Amino acid sequence: MEISKISRTEWAERKVEELLSVPLISEFVFRSPKHNDPNEKEVIDHLIVHSGQSILISQKAQEDPGKRNIEHNELWVKKNIKNALKQIRGVIRNPNNRPKWCKHPRRGRVEFDPLPQIIHGIVLVETWHQVDLSSLANELPMEYMGIPLTYLSMNDFLNLIIHLRTVPELLEYLAARRSLSETTLRIVGDEYTLFMLYLMNGGNFEGCTCHDDAGQKLAGNKNAVNEALDCNIKYRFYSNLLEHLANELYTRDPEYRQGLPPHLLSQFDPDEERKNYIILQEILVDMRLRERAELGRAFHAVIEGVSMQGEGFSFQASHIDGKDMVFLFIAVRKVCKEEILRRAIMLTNAARAYFKKKRCMAIVDRDGEHYDLILSPPDYKTTTEDEDAGRKYFGSLRMFDIDMSKL
Repeated sequence: MEISKISRTEWAERKVEELLSVPLISEFVFRSPKHNDPNEKEVIDHLIVHSGQSILISQKAQEDPGKRNIEHNELWVKKNIKNALKQIRGVIRNPNNRPKWCKHPRRGRVEFDPLPQIIHGIVLVETWHQVDLSSLANELPMEYMGIPLTYLSMNDFLNLIIHLRTVPELLEYLAARRSLSETTLRIVGDEYTLFMLYLMNGGNFEGCTCHDDAGQKLAGNKNAVNEALDCNIKYRFYSNLLEHLANELYTRDPEYRQGLPPHLLSQFDPDEERKNYIILQEILVDMRLRERAELGRAFHAVIEGVSMQGEGFSFQASHIDGKDMVFLFIAVRKVCKEEILRRAIMLTNAARAYFKKKRCMAIVDRDGEHYDLILSPPDYKTTTEDEDAGRKYFGSLRMFDIDMSKL
């Protein structure tokens, strides 16, 4: 059997899609969206959709990175980064002149008519050496038609995604980064120094003007750097739990109907028309890293507690200031499915009533093998029974606050 070969450029696009799809969730990452012009034509390498807005990513990879010396690598970067920018400018200039679509590995064919509002363009180029693009300042603007542009190496961008994990956090970083000089912003291949300062500062570039500034501050504060790295690793660990949950929503337990009466089955999407799981994913991804991490920590604590007991039903509620939603984390072992859902729905309504939130999302770990998610309807009217249950189940629980203002 003959296996078709693909170019390294296409290989790199697939790998970037694969890496982005874990923390940013596959359903919102689109590789190679197209339109007909009149023949099928790629619009952009990657499109990230978030809260009705989109980020454009254009990338250029080398077919053989090892064959170029530093001088030839710089020439290649300067030539190809302009070509990558050209693709982004084309989409910004003509966002809705033709309907666009993408064949997504999970969602099938997804139509964009019109394209979600573009809020940022990211130009990526493969380089393993630092390259100063200042000589191309007139050809590499910091924005185009009011849309901010960022220039990075592919490796640096993927490292940012690995550490920051969320679209809100990425946008915050790119916005903070623009406080640096334009000369600094046109250097690709040395982002780690800047990012570590940002991390050490708790999410800003205060007092930094360039890479040398950042390097000196890092060298003089090694303990603070290590502490920031340790915190980031811890946050990523707990964030991973919710990322895993969001990605698992794509699949459905083939035996989910078993043991459920008709009135509970009616609350599930039909197998051939599943779409509500994307609404649940949108809630989970619309968070900063620290928010996602602290919710993940709460879920982890509930799971660990009931796992140690071997059986039972345990729950914990969490909410984030400024968000009109309460999250209810439930872990159960050796409880029948109908009883789990009955109690989870009751607690969902009770939590809404007690914490005075419009909506509640209940996330259930069922026997360490399945997840069940419940989202209260937006038009649900709280009853006196819900208020009584809220006081009963949440009124005596120990509450504590966590400052999540820093990265």
